[in-house]
Amino acid sequence: MAKKVLIICYYWPPAGGSGVQRHLKFAKYLRDFGWEPIIYTPENGEYPETDTSLLAEVPKGLKIIKRPILEPYTFYKIFSGKKKKEKITPNFFSQKNESFLAKTAIFLRSNFFIPDARMWWIKPSVKYLTNYLLKNPVDAIISTGPPHSLHIIGKEVSSTLDIPWLADFRDPWTNIDYFKQLSLLPFAKA
Repeated sequence: MAKKVLIICYYWPPAGGSGVQRHLKFAKYLRDFGWEPIIYTPENGEYPETDTSLLAEVPKGLKIIKRPILEPYTFYKIFSGKKKKEKITPNFFSQKNESFLAKTAIFLRSNFFIPDARMWWIKPSVKYLTNYLLKNPVDAIISTGPPHSLHIIGKEVSSTLDIPWLADFRDPWTNIDYFKQLSLLPFAKA
């Protein structure tokens, strides 16, 4: 009987780009090693790129749990005058833009969206996954980030249910190249 692993990921097809590749391949090949993956991902993610061709690589019969997420980039688009369908890259704050709006967005993101703009998905996800896993146990949890909020989800669910957890850091959290540009106040840096 296959062991089960919950993979908590933000970027999942039809999301495109490099952020989706590793855990899509994990989901595709873990079955060859006796592990049945279960995917937990947002149903309304704000992706900088989409690639519908990746949908063909999703393994048949894979359990995918999609839950709504409060997407602050939706509000940023309204605030900044961007169109609803316009894409925003997650590191928009590292781009050279000296406008007041850009500086304000960087300051707010840096100091009040900790660890990142997906922070409001933590509590509802921990609650949902804790209840789900009590009825549908797994043998391990993998969180993959950025966004690093997903690692907090993985850690809290792992601690609550005593399930082994692996944090997959695709990019560093505080050693990322733009970290020093975040205008962090002391409480946010701590």
